[in-house]
Amino acid sequence: MECIEIPRGILLMGDNRLRDAAPQHKLELPAFAIGKYPVTNAEYAEFIAARGYANEKFWTALGWKWQLGRLSQAALPAFWAEPRLNQARYPVVGVSWYEAVAFCNWLSERERAPYRLPSEAEWEYAARGAAQARNFPWGEKFERGRANTAEAGFGGTTPVAHFPSGVSPFGVWDMAGNVFEWTLSKWGGNWQTLQCAYPYRAADGREELEGGGARVMRGGAWFNPYQEALCAYRSRYLAGSRGSNIGFRVARVLA
Repeated sequence: MECIEIPRGILLMGDNRLRDAAPQHKLELPAFAIGKYPVTNAEYAEFIAARGYANEKFWTALGWKWQLGRLSQAALPAFWAEPRLNQARYPVVGVSWYEAVAFCNWLSERERAPYRLPSEAEWEYAARGAAQARNFPWGEKFERGRANTAEAGFGGTTPVAHFPSGVSPFGVWDMAGNVFEWTLSKWGGNWQTLQCAYPYRAADGREELEGGGARVMRGGAWFNPYQEALCAYRSRYLAGSRGSNIGFRVARVLA
């Protein structure tokens, strides 16, 4: 799994123009690594082949309960059989937050390294850069040709390395558009009510792995307008939900 190391630094987090992302505030983050690209179909296929869906140790308690409730279905992501979405270097879609966490736990065992989902603060830092409040990974204004949002008109996902002019200041690809990305962070007990508001406090329980409810997604997607690809934009979905516009990328703790 190719990752970019992000140095310790100060994130100017949030946007006062966005109701759910206010107030904007400074946050110091330790160094970490994050996937250079979203997890691809080819990479996720290795988890499937390793029977990750059948191994309880990779799943959270609620995630395993969710998985047991689906035993009558194939142990595959939604939309896995759709050719336009399931090409090798395209981002995997149709995975719930529970599946994304299970993949990270499986990868940790295989690589003997501590992989997990990024927190939304880590995600925003990797997208925006240090002590900057840029609106998009490339700068202040949305520009066609830099991201796969609804305005691009692709009608589906694109390869994870399709937009070199959309790379973030740290060299992370596809952080605007293509697929919304699950983060570790909680939104609240349901998707309608924001409970984990700003200022961001990692120690208040929002980063706990166990539990369900709604989790934060970042980055916008091929199906959504460019405003939802803003670096500070916070979306969310229930942990057991899936969509053709939802994927994820991994993060890794640095020693």
